Amino acid sequence: MKEEVSRKYIDNSSFMEFISEMSTKITEVNFGADTWVEHDTGMSFSEEAQDYYNEKYDDYEMMANNIMGIYSINDLKL
Repeated sequence: MKEEVSRKYIDNSSFMEFISEMSTKITEVNFGADTWVEHDTGMSFSEEAQDYYNEKYDDYEMMANNIMGIYSINDLKL
């Protein structure tokens, strides 16, 4: 039987920044030069890269929760 990991709650912006950085890096590794599209207002993910990023964000968030027990303070049930 798997032992339940104790939960640790951290600032939401820190949690989101970490998950986003991890997701961005893996997206860049997988899409290389096709990761970014330039617009008049700046850069954004290509459509395919954005879809991949969204999947990875969800995956990494779930791993942080389930493996490390790290959650956003916004998930704390008061």
